[in-house]
Amino acid sequence: MSINRFLPLQNAGDILQHINNRVVENSNESCALIGDDNLLKSSFLFQAALSIAKEGDQVFFICPTPLENRPYHVLDLPEPSHLVLQCIKMIYIEKPSDLLQYLCEFHTKETFPAAIMIDDIQYYVSHLDQDGNKEASLVKLFAILEDTVVFIREACHRMISLSRSSCSKNYIKRYFRELWHVSNGEKEGEYFLTDEQVPAIRATFHLRDDQKIVLDKIYKLHFENETENAVSE
Repeated sequence: MSINRFLPLQNAGDILQHINNRVVENSNESCALIGDDNLLKSSFLFQAALSIAKEGDQVFFICPTPLENRPYHVLDLPEPSHLVLQCIKMIYIEKPSDLLQYLCEFHTKETFPAAIMIDDIQYYVSHLDQDGNKEASLVKLFAILEDTVVFIREACHRMISLSRSSCSKNYIKRYFRELWHVSNGEKEGEYFLTDEQVPAIRATFHLRDDQKIVLDKIYKLHFENETENAVSE
């Protein structure tokens, strides 16, 4: 499961058990973080990279340009220490053709990462004129990323972040097991992180003054006769 990479679930109780029951055994994680707040979704993606790197595993973090703003840190999860950052290889690829070439030539590399992450993936199709062409090209990119991970064979997770309107959810679901939507909450300063499963799980969080993401609660949304199960943090 990917959510434990970017949210602290140590005290989630029954919700954690519910999430664990969804996990497919012996499978690589595949996750898409979807939303229109670029910094928030990039922060969750980078936090996932930190969590994997904390275990001593190498992460390839691909993005068009160096991050303009320092990602928010999620409270109670691994921090960007020098030792952890050494395990994260930042790869800046601006041209769409260069990204395709990089993924297609992965077999020539001497070592393989434990995770491949692509931030702001819709950037690589933004040069196209028609929405249909953008979506088709993005789906092609999803497929190439999946093929790259299959080639590695060993456990290799793949995670991306993208904007809400960049691609149909049905296409994203074909290539990524977990979809998490970042959105504004019902109150000022409140944010939601909601998944695509049924019943859906929602995390409520806020930004602290020191620019840290703080998890407030995580719970199951109402679905038919199921009772909402909220866990206060």
